[in-house]
Amino acid sequence: MQNIYKPKSRQENIVIQELKDEVLIYDLESNKAYCLNETAATIWNLCDGKMTPLEISEKVSKKTNSDVKEDFIWLTLEDLKKDNLVINLPNESYFKGLSRREI
Repeated sequence: MQNIYKPKSRQENIVIQELKDEVLIYDLESNKAYCLNETAATIWNLCDGKMTPLEISEKVSKKTNSDVKEDFIWLTLEDLKKDNLVINLPNESYFKGLSRREI
């Protein structure tokens, strides 16, 4: 069920500054600035509205040459959603019903 979601990064009313190891995003609507580390920026950039979180995890795994689990992608996506930087995600948390320890 979770793989029906195809997150899309928000591109409107923001200013993006890409640096070597991070991406700075300024939200013109909320007047807030966000700094995404290299991994979060990679995930945000892959949110094209066409790939599921599982497919994004596969792409990030290839890029980083490490095993990036789908759960890690969901954790990052939920943080980005809280900051209104991605859309097309469920209203409920992917981790609903799990304890902090389980997550």
